[in-house]
Amino acid sequence: MSELLDRFELDDAVEQMYRAGEAAERAGRLREAAVHFRVAADQRLGDAAVRLTRVLFALGETTEAAQWCAAAVRDGFTEAEDLVRENSEERQRFLEHAARIMVGAPTFDWLPSGMPARRIPTAEITRRTRALRALDQRYGGIACHTSVLEHLAAVEPMVVVGDAPTWTAVAEVCELAGWTAFDSGLPGTALPHFAHALTLARQAENESLIASVLTHAGRMFLHHNAPDDALKAFQLGFVAAHNAWADRRALDDPPQAIASLTTKVGTYGEGRSRTLALTALARNHLALGDEVAATEFAAQAVASARNLRSTRADDHLRWLDQEARAAGASVLAEQISARSARSG
Repeated sequence: MSELLDRFELDDAVEQMYRAGEAAERAGRLREAAVHFRVAADQRLGDAAVRLTRVLFALGETTEAAQWCAAAVRDGFTEAEDLVRENSEERQRFLEHAARIMVGAPTFDWLPSGMPARRIPTAEITRRTRALRALDQRYGGIACHTSVLEHLAAVEPMVVVGDAPTWTAVAEVCELAGWTAFDSGLPGTALPHFAHALTLARQAENESLIASVLTHAGRMFLHHNAPDDALKAFQLGFVAAHNAWADRRALDDPPQAIASLTTKVGTYGEGRSRTLALTALARNHLALGDEVAATEFAAQAVASARNLRSTRADDHLRWLDQEARAAGASVLAEQISARSARSG
């Protein structure tokens, strides 16, 4: 009788550990969940080994995750094998998403669940992000990850009503959420944040931010023994950084900028990305004194912008107009003025 009672109490304690693991996982406390599920899996309670495998993959503990996956399969839980494949495929989906971002393909496949309770100024979003980034740099991601998530929850709805500066500001919060998740030992939860950051950065046409996000993702892949995926992320980040250099307003090296932009413009359909690339081509040709080519690309840019409502595109065309007037390129300037008159 005593042995039966002891066994009952042990089973009850293991069951409680399993339930505690479920609660911790729901609350996002994955390391705590792993401790509880590990006890339950040791006693071969139900699908505890499967649950532990999932949590360990989210924590980036791939070696131990693979061991528990094998144990789960031996106990008849063959679905655990899917977790191994999904862990690798998650990185591949992210890299595919990043590749689509780089060619300007439509990527806005998600929206926040609700409208903002109040309008949050972009400067306020940026100021809070800067403060949280300083905390991360000084004390580490664990110290501020929860605060970053709270900040993200507050500002993410602004995506629905925002513009390019707002999308950039929220993208920076998503990037910080991904980075602090990684630094908190939660690489599995970092990728969705990085993916959202890429989407928003592309909407804002912010090549520098795209390069930054991909660099952070690459460093995370490298840390968790995925060098091939890290290399792909770094390569895409390098392309974004080069694009950012080619798009910048200071025309330090027009021939190289033209070579880069000529390759890039062909990947874009009608819209803001194409307009910006065409405008940059016009400005760089003008900087070389090739007024004919500059006028031709300016005409294409104006045509591409016909149905476009974008402050950033308008700014680039305005810069081109200023440079055309300074260079005495009257025909080119007239094209931009006609665009301004129609949009006004």
